Amino acid sequence: MKAILNFLISIFILVTSISITHAEDEKQTMVDVRQQAMQAMWSRLDRLSTLIAMPGDAVTTSDGSTIIISNQNKNNPLETYALIHAKEAKQDAEEISNLLVQVEDFWPRHTSVANVKSTNAERLVWIIPEAFARYYKDAVYASKNLNNSFSNKDAEKIKRSVCMLALSCGRCHAAFRKVRFDNLRKEGRGWTGNYNACWEYKNEVTINSTAIRD
Repeated sequence: MKAILNFLISIFILVTSISITHAEDEKQTMVDVRQQAMQAMWSRLDRLSTLIAMPGDAVTTSDGSTIIISNQNKNNPLETYALIHAKEAKQDAEEISNLLVQVEDFWPRHTSVANVKSTNAERLVWIIPEAFARYYKDAVYASKNLNNSFSNKDAEKIKRSVCMLALSCGRCHAAFRKVRFDNLRKEGRGWTGNYNACWEYKNEVTINSTAIRD
């Protein structure tokens, strides 16, 4: 009887251990997926910054080289974008929008910094979740506005929407993400939202934070 009891206890411990390991792996997988999605968004946003590039700004091309925007460039921003990145800007905007929707619910409490091996998200995401949700929604709205501006072929609205998306991302990162050099290296200026052409809109957002959603 004692041998049977010991066997059952061993089986219980083994099953429990497997369940805990599976749960831990599942949590870390969710963290890894949301991190990859964020990095994919920021790489696209950094490409979209070509649409608001000013003379003298550096832009990374599709083959990884860097070019400086010339004040002699007579192409419209969409043509310049296609030449530099070998794809349409509208596609990058749509992909950002899709990624934002896909991982919107990927910050449950059990994936906080206290419960997983590694995450770049700060504890504030779970301490003040309402603020995080509001900032995230700002990015969703800005992304939708950008896609609408492409549909309407409104050049000025495209510029504003790229900046508002960049500013929403940068503001959220500043509050809710750990600052590390490799973040900046992987995600470029999209991590901070600091683009030369966006200063006028940054002032607008400072005065009225809801302007990002307009």
